[in-house]
Amino acid sequence: MTPNNVTGAERYSFFKDFDYYEDNERNVVGVVAVKESCCKSFVSESFFTHIEFPLTFCEQFKKLYNLLFNSLVNNKKEGSLNDNDCSFLNYWLNDKLRGINIDSSISVNDFYKKLKGSNETIFKDKILEKKLYNIEKHDLENMRKLYDLYNTKSKVSSTLTIGISTEESTSCLMHTNECYRKYRDAIINCHNGCYDFYNALTYFKNKYKNDLRLNSENTSSCRYEELFILPDYNAVLKEHESISNKNLVKMINFKNEKCLNVDALAYFTLLLFK
Repeated sequence: MTPNNVTGAERYSFFKDFDYYEDNERNVVGVVAVKESCCKSFVSESFFTHIEFPLTFCEQFKKLYNLLFNSLVNNKKEGSLNDNDCSFLNYWLNDKLRGINIDSSISVNDFYKKLKGSNETIFKDKILEKKLYNIEKHDLENMRKLYDLYNTKSKVSSTLTIGISTEESTSCLMHTNECYRKYRDAIINCHNGCYDFYNALTYFKNKYKNDLRLNSENTSSCRYEELFILPDYNAVLKEHESISNKNLVKMINFKNEKCLNVDALAYFTLLLFK
């Protein structure tokens, strides 16, 4: 359950520094398990139900924690975590520990307490434990979709870099179409916790346009800045509702025609055998 003192804005806050957290996450991908892993004492427990290599996962989390804890980015004091760091680490743990089907039986906070209990010299921060909680299923699903959108934005950005190959440059259009589709689907398929999610999507929409359109001249397939303009979520919902209503009318008309045909067949059958 989400604690009462955590707002929706705080839950999504780290996305405003997505590039920074993406870089740090990328730096832990190649980390492998060591003989004396920080999770060795409880590696057989149910926390790791959805983790294929639990010792490697623990070492990755330890490095990610250390990178953020010792960072001086955004004038942060060394040897501390700020609210955005805690928000990101909470998302990262929820995403990894709870699996694709979002297992609610695994407690993210209990995992960290267990980890910190046997590694207090490593996990020195005082506030993270108070900021870790199980994100509600619908919120975690929405956050995963937003995270995927930012990853897609990074793909688009990489195709706009000066000096890349023609083949890489031409993939820009493919990635912008992918982003448009995922953005639209995220809006349409949101059913709970949508207010905060839509606010986060609006921020993404503006950042997507402002960050990418200035470099559009660097590619042959994305020279039109209109490609980086995503629709307002209200417009997406209105269009989807209109299409749904049209499909509903078609379905009703089809059923009515089918019923009329059956009735007509029955009538002519009666006439035939009268």
